[in-house]
Amino acid sequence: MGLRDLTIGLLGALIGGLIVLLMKLPVTQIASVIIANPAAGVAAFAALFAFISGVLGPFVQWRVGRRQAQASQLSAKASMLAAETAGAREIAKLRMAWMEKLRDTLSEYHSILMSAEDKGSSSGGASADNDDARTLSRLGTDLDLLLNRQDRLQRRLWEIADKIYNLGTQSERQALDPELVEAGRHVLKGEWEKVKREMRGEGFQTGES
Repeated sequence: MGLRDLTIGLLGALIGGLIVLLMKLPVTQIASVIIANPAAGVAAFAALFAFISGVLGPFVQWRVGRRQAQASQLSAKASMLAAETAGAREIAKLRMAWMEKLRDTLSEYHSILMSAEDKGSSSGGASADNDDARTLSRLGTDLDLLLNRQDRLQRRLWEIADKIYNLGTQSERQALDPELVEAGRHVLKGEWEKVKREMRGEGFQTGES
């Protein structure tokens, strides 16, 4: 039996008891007393209403307090959910900025590695080679900082990029070009799936997709 059913049962029993009590009273005599002494009748009715108020008052207050407590709890939960959703969406925006930075860095890194001449080649000149070396060094550092090697997909991308960097000939680097591009796509796709879930309000997404 629920609390509501129990409450209704108690009220029914109380009202039924009052009715039985009133039926057993000498109604005719009471009516005669009230007619003969209106003040006594008023006092009797006042006493009856005071009794009913004394019985029902605490119950009504309890019901009102319970409903207010439930409303406050629902409001607190709604506020917490709204805050979590807003936080997850802000994280999603940061994740999209990270994805854009990774895409730009990887594209430039890929472009230089795939077009660079073999070591010892006379074309391009020493100045061009030095410029490429400095740029590749910077891009490699950027990738080290951007990629989380605890994540399987990101670790795979880092390993391929590092392997290509250490190859000596253009043909060797170009042979690994499809693997580098594919690894980059997997990372970006996984992060994009996280963004979609975060924007739907599913909370901060961790781990691999």
